[in-house]
Amino acid sequence: MSKITNYDKICSVCSEKAEGYNFCALTCQPCKAFFRRNAFKLQKYKCRFGDNCQINVKTRKFCKKCRLKKCFAIGMNKDWILNEEERRVRNEKIETNRQSKQLYQKQYKQLVNK
Repeated sequence: MSKITNYDKICSVCSEKAEGYNFCALTCQPCKAFFRRNAFKLQKYKCRFGDNCQINVKTRKFCKKCRLKKCFAIGMNKDWILNEEERRVRNEKIETNRQSKQLYQKQYKQLVNK
């Protein structure tokens, strides 16, 4: 099995260079943000082109419904989207860990310098 490099990663939605796995699928940052903002709105959108749009880097902004359908088709999971409370808890935990790490590093430097 070969190792995937940054240059080998291609967005499964639009074929742009992908950054990594987001919501259980290999995607670029724009498709990640699009999915996060729109995952719960599929019924709201309508396709003006027969529900069969080709989604790529140049056409991804033309039809939200087909782009969102493709997101779901490749396995993106809306259950991974955090609500406001979950985001707040995660950010607090990150900040607590950051402060603990800084304190640990400060204590370590003091021990080493003795």
